[in-house]
Amino acid sequence: MRKMIRRLPTRIVGNQDGFLLVAALTLLSVLILVGGTAVLLSSTDLKIAANFRQTESALQVAMAAVEAGRQNLRVLNRDSTDKTSFSDELAGFVGANSVLNGYATATDDVTLASGTLNGISYVVYATNDAQDANGQYGTTDANKRALITAVATASSGAKARVETVVRVVDMISAPATVYTKGDVTGNGGSLSIDGTDACGQSAPLGAVYAKGDWDPNGSPTITGDVTEYGNVDLDIAGMIAKLKPAADVTLTEDAQNTTYGSDDSYKIVYSNTSSPANVNGLNLSNLQGYGILIVDGDLELGGGFNWHGMILVTGAVRLNGGGGQQALNISGQLLSGTSTVTDISLNGTNNIQYDSCGIKKATAAAPLTVLSWKQAY
Repeated sequence: MRKMIRRLPTRIVGNQDGFLLVAALTLLSVLILVGGTAVLLSSTDLKIAANFRQTESALQVAMAAVEAGRQNLRVLNRDSTDKTSFSDELAGFVGANSVLNGYATATDDVTLASGTLNGISYVVYATNDAQDANGQYGTTDANKRALITAVATASSGAKARVETVVRVVDMISAPATVYTKGDVTGNGGSLSIDGTDACGQSAPLGAVYAKGDWDPNGSPTITGDVTEYGNVDLDIAGMIAKLKPAADVTLTEDAQNTTYGSDDSYKIVYSNTSSPANVNGLNLSNLQGYGILIVDGDLELGGGFNWHGMILVTGAVRLNGGGGQQALNISGQLLSGTSTVTDISLNGTNNIQYDSCGIKKATAAAPLTVLSWKQAY
């Protein structure tokens, strides 16, 4: 009996339409998976980028806030009874719990600054610095330093915290109302130099202190000691270098008939007589000034010049006061010189008197010195 062999129809075996469909579906699935992954990764990247932007924005706001806090603390120190430390300010930050907390969850301290910038909120607190003998949360400042903490919070929850330690500016301390590293020459009987404190808050100073010689011509009125050939060497150039970055006004030419600052707003006025070059030095007359006048170079003052605060000059100084309303008046101190050739010449009617209150106000115009800065997070 012959075996019967069953043959499949060749049209069924040769048909590959089903395989192509499976392959197409598989490829489509892969493409969908790759596309979904790409979308997911892109979405994640966008979220990461957004969070990064929020964090960076928060950091920028915290940095601005800590600077605002530094400015506010300077103003508070300027208006305090003790401008040599932050004790008055720290005591004023204590809240209802009678304890200085700084930035903490349960703090009720008075903020040094607060607000919103570009949609990001910020708060700024001040405490003693950690190195103070009275501790970080003590209200008596023993080392003239304070810690300012600024925290900025974005709507996304991103935060940034910046901390800086600042110090009260140590102004140069001179032994007399008029100090120079060169000679002092007084011409005429209308000169008056007084070391008595005009506001009665400090002990009197000497009237004149010269590392060179004192040469009075005529009969000037001198109240206080006169020292010739002294050995006190003040770093006037160094003090000017510290103050000039904070100058409110920069003079590039001579000035007359104007006013700088006011009794409740002392300013720092700076001039470099070599930039641009002024071969005769800076010449000022018929003006009112409040604050610190700092000059790299020579200085000549004419009639009607009135200044309240300090005058620091690296070069020679010439005072040419006139009669009556053209008299030249300085309430504070006049300090000059970087060498023995930088003399002070006083001609005509000049009235120079020590004023510790004006000097304190002038000192408070200087920015607080930043000792350290860090981003905590």
